[in-house]
Amino acid sequence: MKLDPSMKIETFPGVYTPAEDTLLLLSAVKAGKGQRILEMGCGTGIIALHCAKAGYRVKAADISLDAVENARQNAAVNALDIDLAVSDLFVKVRGIFDVIIFNPPYLSSQDSEGLSEAERRPLVGGEAGHEISVRFLEQAPKHIAPGGRIYLLTSSESEGGVLEAARSLYSARRVAERRIFFELLAVWELLLK
Repeated sequence: MKLDPSMKIETFPGVYTPAEDTLLLLSAVKAGKGQRILEMGCGTGIIALHCAKAGYRVKAADISLDAVENARQNAAVNALDIDLAVSDLFVKVRGIFDVIIFNPPYLSSQDSEGLSEAERRPLVGGEAGHEISVRFLEQAPKHIAPGGRIYLLTSSESEGGVLEAARSLYSARRVAERRIFFELLAVWELLLK
């Protein structure tokens, strides 16, 4: 999916500002007509909104109320309809989806030293950086349609733990990558085995 420069996206304080990782993930997403899409950890809603504009049925979720309100406002400004939920991963998400998209927090606790708690929340994926992604991978099978797929962004800083957790449940294929300073970002397309 291509970035639509005409889309108006505002970022609230404390919500992750779309950056290179977001744009890489957006570029890797492919879906078929009429498919049901879930963007987990939606932040500003930029990916969910692009999917809605392309005609997909979209749900977006984030653990942060501020992020969900940010995505709601961006949907209204762009006259797009998405279903939103405040949820810790899948806790309050109902339904089965053909495509699930997730740009998780992936920094380790150590990599975020010196940041405030508000700055850490959208960036830190746990002590080693991959814990939130691993929880997501464990919970996702109950929400993916037969033949459905997941697009998951990883960083070379924490990718090993994510791929090890995925190995038993999913077949994985790297569909996009980009080097950003000291790390390699990658988007993985995951299919249930």
